[in-house]
Amino acid sequence: MAPPPAPPSELARLVGVWADGWARARRTAVPLAVPGGFRIEVGQPRHVARYVLPAADPDVLRELVRGIDAPGLWLKVCAPRERIEPLLPPGWQFSEPQYLMTAPLEPPGDLTPPPGYRLTVRHDADGGLIEARIVLDGTDPGARTSRTPHPAPTPRPVRTGSPEAGPEADPEMGPEIPPAASGLAALTGGASGAVPGPRSAVFDMIGTAAGHRRRGLGRLVMAALAARAAAAGATQGVLVASPEGRALYEALGWELRAPVTAAVRPR
Repeated sequence: MAPPPAPPSELARLVGVWADGWARARRTAVPLAVPGGFRIEVGQPRHVARYVLPAADPDVLRELVRGIDAPGLWLKVCAPRERIEPLLPPGWQFSEPQYLMTAPLEPPGDLTPPPGYRLTVRHDADGGLIEARIVLDGTDPGARTSRTPHPAPTPRPVRTGSPEAGPEADPEMGPEIPPAASGLAALTGGASGAVPGPRSAVFDMIGTAAGHRRRGLGRLVMAALAARAAAAGATQGVLVASPEGRALYEALGWELRAPVTAAVRPR
């Protein structure tokens, strides 16, 4: 049996936390408040911007899509597809179901990687973005620790976020060594944060590459990110999972808070 949905006010807060953390993790513009939710300027050819809404308000959705006349604009709404699709004009394309999930950040267990692997955890300059990478032992460029590079575009079959957009490799850092597993956590909220409420960590782009699965690497990435986020004062984890990711995170104790429907106006 699915847990009861979060109250509307709490769900709206969680969506604000997730939007802010997702923007930090993807290095996009800060989310802007719009009627019914947020707009994030992404700036990619196939993903110009996204609207993130905590509820399927018919009036808000109809007014919103009436003004969308360009391709590459995404909608993310905390409601099942059967409630969203009748409110959109013909021609919108839907992605697979997604799920908003939360979990308390517990004290970490053993963070020792399996034999043959090395775990590194790095912060960006202001400590707001945490990156965990697991690579084959002896292949991690340990000297490059002054800033957090964009993750290399490696296969991420178990993902938290959507596949519409992702960061590109940073040319200033040189070629990235593909990790066996990796992920990001963006810190947001708290007394000095952009989003009210407890300090949270938004997990994003969690994945394990082909050939390295079923070794506990994804769990280790999550544990390492949670440990560093908790040390920075975060008490809650937030993410949006794919169907495959949902099964992993539920096994780790994450709770479903709302279904998420993603739709795009195609070219």
